[in-house]
Amino acid sequence: MRSIYVWLFTAALAVLALFQDRPWKGLEVFDWDAGGYYVYLPSAFIYGDLARADSLQRLAEAQVPGQRRMLGLREATPGKFISKYPLGVALGELPWFLGAHAYAKLHGDPANGFSRPYQQIIMVAGLVYGLFGLWLVRKLLLRYFDDGTTAWTIAGVGLGTNFFAYVSYEAAISHAALFMWQAALLYCTVRWHETFRTKWAAGIGLFLGLAVLCRPTEALYVVVPLAWGITSWAAMRQRVPLLLNHAGQLLLAAAIGGAVLSLQLLFWRTTTGQWVLYSYGDERFDFLRPHLIDGLFSFRKGWLLYTPLVGLMLLGLLAARRYVPAAVTPILVLLPLVVYVTFSWGQWAYGGGFSARPLVSLYPLLALPLAALLLRARQRPGLPLVQVAVAFCICLNLWQTWQYAAGILLYDNNTAELYWRNFFHTSL
Repeated sequence: MRSIYVWLFTAALAVLALFQDRPWKGLEVFDWDAGGYYVYLPSAFIYGDLARADSLQRLAEAQVPGQRRMLGLREATPGKFISKYPLGVALGELPWFLGAHAYAKLHGDPANGFSRPYQQIIMVAGLVYGLFGLWLVRKLLLRYFDDGTTAWTIAGVGLGTNFFAYVSYEAAISHAALFMWQAALLYCTVRWHETFRTKWAAGIGLFLGLAVLCRPTEALYVVVPLAWGITSWAAMRQRVPLLLNHAGQLLLAAAIGGAVLSLQLLFWRTTTGQWVLYSYGDERFDFLRPHLIDGLFSFRKGWLLYTPLVGLMLLGLLAARRYVPAAVTPILVLLPLVVYVTFSWGQWAYGGGFSARPLVSLYPLLALPLAALLLRARQRPGLPLVQVAVAFCICLNLWQTWQYAAGILLYDNNTAELYWRNFFHTSL
């Protein structure tokens, strides 16, 4: 039961952070990335045109004068403006949006897609998705570990990483939903390899498709179902025959994932006349010059610097070979791929945010080696040391997340000098 209490405590803190001192006016929620993911909904259900430039852009400029393209709009064809972001997040927000739209009409709020009811419900949607993903991680951990180990792991992931920032202060962007999709993909993967039942294969296709529809690089996570359970060279040699024996289920998973992704193709075709469109303009990957050192260690956005709990997760890979060996190969293959591709993006810092936000999707998988490390330490005299380290990471993360939300820890372009100067400050 301790793991339930930890989950509830995490949820309570996230709710308090989400509603902390928010003015709910203008585009306070729907600016930049959050607005770019969201604009599909008002353009389709309020303004009646999926590629309508006038209503969305003019409304944004009226709310925040002088800020052009805040919603990530791109002119795909003359007079046709679409979001550069994929529509996966908007698909997840759809039922919440429809509820807010009905509420706005009934209660006299501006039913323009951007007023207070819409802002609040989209933030709540991200909160719920992130917390449900954390619940799935808890459910998965309990298949391998006792409740006490699971409780410490849920505390570490939920409170000791930048997941907390993206399920509370930044709940309107993609990362809470992606965390949930990846947690669901991992859970379906484990259950499919245990039972080889069709419903789990269908879940793999559905959740991987939804993740890719949110962010195309999530396609790398196909490694998880393909490599899960490879614990030896003999198991690796048997992997292709195993997959062929279940080819029908794999084709079903591929068909479901393809059907989900076809929504983006249909949108492009409807709005621009093209089946495939690169909507990011001059933003590109540069695989010959990745920013690995900056992405991992810099004071600007270093993942290991701002989220040091990841170091314990990686250390736990040694213990994972004993307690959850099926996860080791997927992690060893996927982690370097994701890190390399993530920091090969031209805008490797990914704009405003706390720590390396594109890597939040890895935490459901990395929760397993963290739990393995905690369990291994329990069986040896080193338990207090590991728990102290996890507790320190939680305190550090919550403090710096609050500083980030208060504007003390800069959302971008932070430096070592500013970091240390403001470390203990409660105001800028």
